[in-house]
Amino acid sequence: MPSIRIGFSLQKPRPWLIMPGSSPRAESQSSNSYPTMNEDEMTLRKLGIAVWFGLCLSVYASAACSNASLVGNYGFTLTGVNGSGLLSAAVGQLTADGAGNFTSGIETESNGGVINSNVALSGTYSIKANCTGTAAITSGTTSNFTLVVVSAGTQFEFTRTDSGTSQYGYAMAQGKAICTNAGIKSTFGFRGGGFDSSLAPYAWAGQVKLDGLGGITGTEAASFGGTTQTFALSGTYSVGSNCTGTATFNGGPTPAHTYFVIVNAGKSAMQIQTDANTIFTNFVQK
Repeated sequence: MPSIRIGFSLQKPRPWLIMPGSSPRAESQSSNSYPTMNEDEMTLRKLGIAVWFGLCLSVYASAACSNASLVGNYGFTLTGVNGSGLLSAAVGQLTADGAGNFTSGIETESNGGVINSNVALSGTYSIKANCTGTAAITSGTTSNFTLVVVSAGTQFEFTRTDSGTSQYGYAMAQGKAICTNAGIKSTFGFRGGGFDSSLAPYAWAGQVKLDGLGGITGTEAASFGGTTQTFALSGTYSVGSNCTGTATFNGGPTPAHTYFVIVNAGKSAMQIQTDANTIFTNFVQK
């Protein structure tokens, strides 16, 4: 936070600098004549304090949230255990209208390794001034969440509050992304993991290069059920105008097919594997 400093310096007497022919008494009197604050200086200091206090209040006020804090398209990832006791994961997109409604949305989900794609979403949300709130998302049935708005409304964290569930996630604003194959041409790092339907754990990280024409090359280091591997990647990708897309990766034990949502002005993407018997999510970032 910018601040205003107001003050003055005090020069200490230095009698050893008395020059020949000068009066020690006069030098001493001059050196000990410390400046004092006059009325103008006092007024200026008070003004500086007032400005600083005003800045603090304005920053506090700007931190207040409302339904208008969420507006536009958001990508999200949700993981955990669903109401049927199955490991689950979902990646999707929601559109917030700034007035408490998720007017549209879509997701791809894995429930115990059973994949459901293109699930339509809608819902409502309510945000308090302290940036906490609630949401209800409908996809045939209604799921309830608590949420916290962070990063000036460009992200929110959430957890499901329905009895018998243990799910949590986060959402990031889409921002001004160019949603074409050429628009996301770049080199990205990624990391992800999850479980297969037999509950074997998987984890990985790596780097991919998107050529702007739908081609992928890269490298990956992974642990599949505790067996580590490093391998080269190749594949393809396709981006839709709504900033969602699909990608296929070759190089691992089997080809991996994924669905993704572009966020963070094209600098990041959230991803879920769409092959049967997988409960895997991935995060990609420049």
